[in-house]
Amino acid sequence: MSSNTAKNISAPVIALDIGNVSMKLNFDEMYRRFDIDPADSESIGRLWEHGAALETGRITVPEFLDRLDDFTGHRRTREYLLDAWRCGVQDPMPGMLETVRALAAKGARFSYMSDISPIHLDQVFKYCEFVHLVTGGIYSFEAGAFKLQGSVMFDAFERRYGRPLVFFDDRIEIIEHARGLGWNAVRFESPEQGLRDASALLDDL
Repeated sequence: MSSNTAKNISAPVIALDIGNVSMKLNFDEMYRRFDIDPADSESIGRLWEHGAALETGRITVPEFLDRLDDFTGHRRTREYLLDAWRCGVQDPMPGMLETVRALAAKGARFSYMSDISPIHLDQVFKYCEFVHLVTGGIYSFEAGAFKLQGSVMFDAFERRYGRPLVFFDDRIEIIEHARGLGWNAVRFESPEQGLRDASALLDDL
């Protein structure tokens, strides 16, 4: 993004994805707890059909657990199923606390921008090391759409926080989609890279 574009942004808000940016994903362990082989793409696809319904707010958490109960053949307790889903998001991303602190010291503010379920978001609030430095976020289960579904989430973010200085996400298709909507989006590769890229933009304000 050019320096002129950066100077037109009223507040240095950095938008952060959650999975593989703010938090590590542990889906292989989640699949194991559902007795799914990580190579079993068909079963994984069926599991995520239910997950997508929850992540876009089309079903409630109790309805989601009902679906998981059916999916697992009524062999597990609801608490087991809830814990199995939870474990997919519970580990902090190493190095992100230091990166966020360094950028906050330069005047940056942070908000989440994530395709996520309310169950996994609770895990973020519990385990993310820098959650106290984040001002809210836009979440797919509240927006009723994923990031790749048009501009719904991006419009919601801009209404609440303004257009961010930069948006970090690990998925290239989301980065390209965001750029098509006029956002300065950068593919996240590591906390060190995120610090370098965001610091350069902040220093240019």
